[in-house]
Amino acid sequence: MKLFHRWAESAEQGGAAGQGEKPLVILHGLLGASGNWQTLGRRFGQGRPVLLVDQRNHGRSPHHPSHTYVDMAADLLLLLDELGLAQVDLLGHSMGGKTVMRFAQWHPERVNKLVVADIAPVAYEPHHTALFDALSGLHLDRAQNRGEVDVELALKIDSPIVRMFLLKGLYRKEGGGFSFRFNLPVLRRHLTEVSGHLADERRIEAPTLAIYGGGSGYVNSRGLDAFKAQCTDFSAHCLKGAGHWLHAEDPDGFYKAVVSFLSQP
Repeated sequence: MKLFHRWAESAEQGGAAGQGEKPLVILHGLLGASGNWQTLGRRFGQGRPVLLVDQRNHGRSPHHPSHTYVDMAADLLLLLDELGLAQVDLLGHSMGGKTVMRFAQWHPERVNKLVVADIAPVAYEPHHTALFDALSGLHLDRAQNRGEVDVELALKIDSPIVRMFLLKGLYRKEGGGFSFRFNLPVLRRHLTEVSGHLADERRIEAPTLAIYGGGSGYVNSRGLDAFKAQCTDFSAHCLKGAGHWLHAEDPDGFYKAVVSFLSQP
């Protein structure tokens, strides 16, 4: 599948992507989009190309009835081939983190360094059902503005940070009302696969950083042990005051830790 992608504004585009520093490719998490990473992308783009990607069934990329990590790793390979990017640094958050781990296992020659944000190579119990129920129950066709959608969503989701994140996927339809750019029915149908982990004995050879939020719970001792077993060259960094959306909750800490890791020889 051909994915929608954008170069971060401060990065060189097109033919310059193969010059100097290796490109950094960033993949968002479940119900996210490349637009969630534009601010950090511009910061990472000081002196290197940064590519922001919409994964399938998200953002402006095509919708498809299948949504697995096999699919998403294949999509990423097609994109890198299309752009002529022989080797890159990869950064993936949550679902995107599992995508880049799977890609690094299957295509080690294409990955220079790997950053996995607040997810581990383990299976999780599906726990987004209430969130999907809340999104599916919204009366988007009757909404006059985003504020009305937020008010209705707040009846089911207390956290303004989570609501702000979800509402970034909202757009106004030509005939009136709103809709989400992510493919809600397909993603809900694949929640077990997205939360799970496809076992693979191949090790990740690229130097790997796991960066995670101390208040998140996604990465614990079990997850860190799984990283150590999976990765040949592994390090971890905890942002103590952050949760699952650590790049939004502590962007400075996230930026500094990632740049420090990527700049190491």
